[in-house]
This record gives sequence, C-alpha cells and structure tokens, in this order.
Amino acid sequence: KNMAIHELALLVSFYDVSVENIESVTADKDFSSMQTLKGPSGKEWTDFDKVKFTIKTKTGKEVSVQADRCGGDTSYAMVSDSTGKEIFRHSMPDEEDKANVTNLEKEYPGAMPYFFSQDPDYITVKERVSDYCANGTEPKGIATIDIACETLRVAEYLVPVLQDQLS
Repeated sequence: KNMAIHELALLVSFYDVSVENIESVTADKDFSSMQTLKGPSGKEWTDFDKVKFTIKTKTGKEVSVQADRCGGDTSYAMVSDSTGKEIFRHSMPDEEDKANVTNLEKEYPGAMPYFFSQDPDYITVKERVSDYCANGTEPKGIATIDIACETLRVAEYLVPVLQDQLS
C-alpha cells in the first residue's frame, strides 16, 4: 500500500477507480515480486518489493500502476494509447530538482531520500492547506479527505487480490 499510495490517489481522483467500480485487477507476474521476511520482532511479514497491476473499471477505464520499492529515486508517469504507444511522459526529479536534492542532502543528512526530491511538492501542499485553514481558500490540486479514504479502501482491497495472484 505505502509504496503506491500516491499513484492510487491519482487513480481515485482522475480514473474513476473506487472499490465498487473495480471490475478486474490483473497482476503482472513477470514484473511483480512479493517476499515474506522476518521483522525485528521475529514476526513474519509479507509485502511487495515491486508490483505492477492493471485495473479495469466497470465504466470502461483501464489503468496500470508499476512501483518498485528498490528502484531508486527517479519516478515517472507515462500515458499510452490503447495500442501501448507512449503519448506523454513526465519524470521526477528533473534537473532543477536534482540540484535542490544535492543541497537538501547536505542540510539534512540521514533523512529519507524521497523527501528531498518531493520537497517542492510538500511546500506547495503545506501552503495550500494553510491558506485554506487561514482564509478558506479552496486548496486546488489537493486530495480531499474523501479521496484519501477511498484511496485507502482501494489499497486494502488490492492487497489480498494481488497477493493471491502472486502466490
């Protein structure tokens, strides 16, 4: 759930994905990997180290998510047409973000690396939410609590479905 929660929020926000509207979920077994490891308490824990899946909705939309917990600090979103031809791609971090990451790594040694590349986005979110709290200004582009709750419901729904397909 954690490594793809932002992607799932985008699906809920823009692709009509909800627990009630999911027609099917298909795991990409060639890409995905699930491991069971012992935690510090000695208890075993099963989780995905990477996962790719496609959701088809009852309203005819189809969208895929691919996440790799150990894949490095570069993220991208790609949109393709129905034939699989790429029509748009956005990568993060860009060159400006990379320079900011270098500065932040020096300023905050030991912090999680993804905080650095997402720093400008965190600032934007904080400013918009603060402006809403102080002035009532609608925080455009910020997920609502309803989107957050549905995103968590979708994540909870997906975990056993994907675990079953990958076991």
